[in-house]
Amino acid sequence: MSRDWTAVDAAVFACVSQRPDEYDPATLAVMTDLLAFLRSTGRAVPDVSPGYWPTFRLSFAARGLENLELEVFPDRIEVYRFKDRLFDVWNELHAAGADFSDAFAREIPVRPES
Repeated sequence: MSRDWTAVDAAVFACVSQRPDEYDPATLAVMTDLLAFLRSTGRAVPDVSPGYWPTFRLSFAARGLENLELEVFPDRIEVYRFKDRLFDVWNELHAAGADFSDAFAREIPVRPES
């Protein structure tokens, strides 16, 4: 469970260490961009865990984000919003170094309530 950026970095390292030959460099680049975006814009610190594929899953404990999960792939971030027994999912297409869309930025408020 990541609650600070040092723990996030350690969790990413642990994910890759469990499957060192499987993570695509593009996946790592998208994850690096995502974490830089979250950090630099004052967004909530995520919990990071490995995905089913060699991907990263991010979840959030901050109020209002408990139902949000992200999964980082080589070319996109899948955005999940859970509601009761259903969920909405959409893809944020992303190439390393590119900006994130306004729609994606709105999914994660700058100052979520704690």
